[in-house]
Amino acid sequence: MKRQRTYKIFMGIYILLLLLLVMMACSFPASGKKVKANSKLNFPKAVYASTTDSLPFTFDLSNQAKFTWQKNKPGEYFCNVIYPSLNAQLYCTYHAITSDKFRDFAEESRKMVYQHSTVATGINEKRYDNDLSHVHGILYDIQGNVATPVQIALTDSTYYFFNASLYFNMTPNVDSIAPALNYIRKDIIRIMESFKVKSH
Repeated sequence: MKRQRTYKIFMGIYILLLLLLVMMACSFPASGKKVKANSKLNFPKAVYASTTDSLPFTFDLSNQAKFTWQKNKPGEYFCNVIYPSLNAQLYCTYHAITSDKFRDFAEESRKMVYQHSTVATGINEKRYDNDLSHVHGILYDIQGNVATPVQIALTDSTYYFFNASLYFNMTPNVDSIAPALNYIRKDIIRIMESFKVKSH
């Protein structure tokens, strides 16, 4: 009798442990598979409108973003394009320059990009030219787990220099930010294509 009772207790514990193991296995992804956070999010379609006339420059801004700006000193402006739902922000600077200062600004902009080269898996440059609007620049796609996966520089080489860098307010992880990054990158290209500076 004691053996049967002991056997039943042992089997009960064994079955309970087995059920717990099965439940735990169902709760976690199989080893070797990466989970891509937010990989199937449906992002709202952006509607664009020009930024404020109070600035010496304008560009098309998505209605999914908030826009703030401040004048730091004569000829220097800071602005932010904020995506609250995506935990991301585009930091922008505008400088009025003279042609003799262009090289300094261009070199500093390039340094900002290539300081990520120690952790980046690759840096792709794509030139942009709009002769009609006198806007020329570069789009930098910085691959890997980096703090700023996209940066742009726009200029006419004579009167102004505009920089923008995209940051996510989280630990950089290329898999988890990929959907949001692709979504915002389209807005960044729209900024480049619509960027205009008022007559000097």
